Formats: sequence, C-alpha cells, structure tokens
Amino acid sequence: MIKILLDQNIPSLIETWLQHVVGKTAEITSTRTLGMQRMTDDKIFYYCQQHRMVIITYDEDFQNPVIMPNIPGYGVVKLNVYPTGLQQTQDALLRLLDNYSIETWEKASIVVDPHKIRYQKKHN
Repeated sequence: MIKILLDQNIPSLIETWLQHVVGKTAEITSTRTLGMQRMTDDKIFYYCQQHRMVIITYDEDFQNPVIMPNIPGYGVVKLNVYPTGLQQTQDALLRLLDNYSIETWEKASIVVDPHKIRYQKKHN
C-alpha cells in the first residue's frame, strides 16, 4: 500500500476526501495530523524518505535539486494550481488519478500544471 503525506499548505479537507477517493489503495495523512507543521521542508522530505511516503505539495522546493538532493526520493507530487483552494486541489488530484494510478506515484517526480501533467519516474 502506498503512503501519502500532504504538506502543510494543502487544504485540510483534502486528507479525508483523498482517502475516500483512493480507498484502501493508499494511506493518506498530513503534516497537520502528524504535528509536523513547523518542520522545515528538508526535514519533511527526509521524513518521507524514512517512512517511504510520497509527498503532495504546492511548494517548489520539493522539486529543486539544489535545495533537496536525491529528488524525487520516494516521490513528489507538486500541484501547480492557482488559487490553491479546495476545489482546485481536488480537480488537480482527480486529473492526476485519471492519468496515473496512485501506485505509479512512488519514486516519481510529478508536476500537475493547469493543462498538462509532467511525470518522470526515478529508476534505480
């Protein structure tokens, strides 16, 4: 089962909504649920590596190899949507799920733009 961590900037209602959408194929949690709101991006990134979690974020730092070596690590989904509200986030995640099953998010660098999805799989 894939594990997903929602970054602190993702609307809190997404956690329950996404868990309902993906069902038992994934375990969804958030930095809020885990009490990690004050952690730096690099600590969140390495937490995800240790716990084999894919992070979903709006934050460009998780896609920047200067800031985060070893990208995509266990997996990064960057939502490039504006405004960053609940509906826009849901729409972006549904488009992603329509194009790539949640199991393919592991060890991938994914950017969901308004009109396209960029997907790159890390090969070991």
